[in-house]
Amino acid sequence: MNGFGTRPVVLQRYAHLSPADGMCLMEYVSLLAGTGFTDHPACTDDLLAALARMVNDAVTDTGRSRLIHLAPRLARGAPDAGVRDRVVFHCWDAVSAAAAPGSRAERHARHRRDMARARLQARRREERVLAWLRLHGPARRAAETAVRVLSALPPAEADRALLQLLTVCATPLPMVARTCVRPMTAPQRRPSA
Repeated sequence: MNGFGTRPVVLQRYAHLSPADGMCLMEYVSLLAGTGFTDHPACTDDLLAALARMVNDAVTDTGRSRLIHLAPRLARGAPDAGVRDRVVFHCWDAVSAAAAPGSRAERHARHRRDMARARLQARRREERVLAWLRLHGPARRAAETAVRVLSALPPAEADRALLQLLTVCATPLPMVARTCVRPMTAPQRRPSA
């Protein structure tokens, strides 16, 4: 029983007006957290929530059904100070793994990933203005780029890669130290044109 009636929760794409119309992953998170029905719940970091919405809308229906187990992690509340750097690191790591070996895209993504790793390891608290700029600038682009690149993979591979990306980004900080040491499992790379 899930507390939302006798039917199992089925996640759908995009935003909805009410639970009766359906719900996406973040709308489900808002209900688990006990906040009002929204796809922008305050209990989840804004960038992590944006990534979750992008992944929810990009995966297939089969992939979306596998996202539901991440809802409790996303509803946990009070995100740690390093969550944004962690999301940026894992997004660029995913882009690097999906890019053709030796390509300009791979080199660019590795450079960005390494910069994010340095910020993640330092884990300095950012000033409020800088946090806002990063959320709406480079950090948001990292999430959008990762979802766009991984969505272009074959559907089953895209679902696996997007689910893995959101899983590692939603993992609490002590686990990140281990994931930063070894790279994300590389999706099937496409030959460079």
